[in-house]
Amino acid sequence: MIRLLPFIMGALGSCLAANPIETIHLQPAANMKRADLCYVKPEGAPCAVLVLAASWNSQGNVLITRKQWQEFAIKHNLGLVGLSFASEKEALLDGTGYYYASKGSGQLLLEGIERIYGKPLPLLLYGFSGGAQFTTRFVEWAPERVLGWCAAGAGWYDKPASNPASPPGIVSSGDEDLAYGPSIGYFMQGRKAGKPWLWLPLARTDHVIVPQLDEFVRKYFSVLLDQNPKKGAYADIHLRTLIDHDTDPVSPKRMGFLPDESLFDSWINAQLPALVKPVEYSAPPR
Repeated sequence: MIRLLPFIMGALGSCLAANPIETIHLQPAANMKRADLCYVKPEGAPCAVLVLAASWNSQGNVLITRKQWQEFAIKHNLGLVGLSFASEKEALLDGTGYYYASKGSGQLLLEGIERIYGKPLPLLLYGFSGGAQFTTRFVEWAPERVLGWCAAGAGWYDKPASNPASPPGIVSSGDEDLAYGPSIGYFMQGRKAGKPWLWLPLARTDHVIVPQLDEFVRKYFSVLLDQNPKKGAYADIHLRTLIDHDTDPVSPKRMGFLPDESLFDSWINAQLPALVKPVEYSAPPR
């Protein structure tokens, strides 16, 4: 087993209630037609910022208006930001639109966060569909700024960098989603390169956001925000069992990384069919 070093982020503050959602308008980069960030400020100085990115060209308030995310941000004293970037479809498909963080959209996010909260802050990112496209590329572009991330339901991915440098993250897809094949392929490429990633398939799920994924992501992020040392673990993504990374002869591509062993049962439960109606987004291109 391995030990996951805690992130040093200073003392976690507290806040009493969510402030109103506001919007900052940034100057779009090349091949962007909108560069806005919707955001909520905590009562105290935030320790980090949670960035939620919905499907392609979505308005930034789509996810941050949800009660569960606002309560999570309050509990952990996080800034809360909804990505509200947009590009023409052609730019998203040819590698020049906002999906591609290195083309200017990543820097816009960092500049916007510094303007909103007054200083650079570590990030947690959760993206679905087009938001997952941006999330994975931002993590590759600026891994040192990211505490953890989740990307769900992207229709295609760039090949991960060959070096293992990466913050811990989750790759997810519904098993009935056309994004399933590209998603598990991306996960396996990352694990082959030694990245601390976890695969999370969603049973009987198409191209939608389901509550059990949101819930697991919040538990996963809570572990990363906790400053106490954690005992990392690996799980066999096919057998769904814990494994001993040092002795079990399992291919790295079958090993999902859990930043704390306590997440194992929640990871198993998150793979079960949803009992609550999912939140749907019509979102081509993915």
